[in-house]
Amino acid sequence: MRAGWELKTIGEVCDVIGGGTPSKGKSHTTYYTGDIRWATVRDMKSDLISDTEFKITREAVKASATNIIPQGNVVIATRVGLGKVCRIEYETAINQDLRGIIPKDVGNLSVPFLFWWMKSVSTDIVKAGKGATVQGVTLPFIKSLQIPMPPLPEQQRIVAILDEAFAGIATAAAHAEKNLSNARALFDSHLQSVLSLRGKGWIDKTMPIRLVHPFYR
Repeated sequence: MRAGWELKTIGEVCDVIGGGTPSKGKSHTTYYTGDIRWATVRDMKSDLISDTEFKITREAVKASATNIIPQGNVVIATRVGLGKVCRIEYETAINQDLRGIIPKDVGNLSVPFLFWWMKSVSTDIVKAGKGATVQGVTLPFIKSLQIPMPPLPEQQRIVAILDEAFAGIATAAAHAEKNLSNARALFDSHLQSVLSLRGKGWIDKTMPIRLVHPFYR
């Protein structure tokens, strides 16, 4: 950490918002017929949550412990899926396994910087998990995490570098997957070509074990 950067706890610079699950009882089936996105860890499939498996009504929000997190903010998993970190594209309610982390002053702490910093300490959050069956961390633990506070322009510079770096990684991964797919197709084509040119004296045998070609993961 550079000289002059302050260390603050998450509790000092952010509001940490919990969630809940609206009743799923027969008398409350209408709770899940609304248009308010309601996120669980199953919706944390990428860095950005754009849509959710379930949507709830305003009445469901009022009648439960869930809270609506304003769009663009950071959501982390503190129980099931411990350590996962996402941003939400739209305002989204959350269940009890998630927490919304909302900067109190975006002039001092930008959401993108908070997101990348939370990603960087996700392994520490996982290591701190406790529980016999489901690992989790407490609200006081999340609030006690210390985050460096560089000046806002420096935060923006760091975010720009990370955005560019991870965009490059994503592109490279996509190209690698495409190359692997092409290799599989080429191998299958060549194999079928070879098998179609059966040589003199070829016989069919039953293979007693299953062989897996290295192209097939």
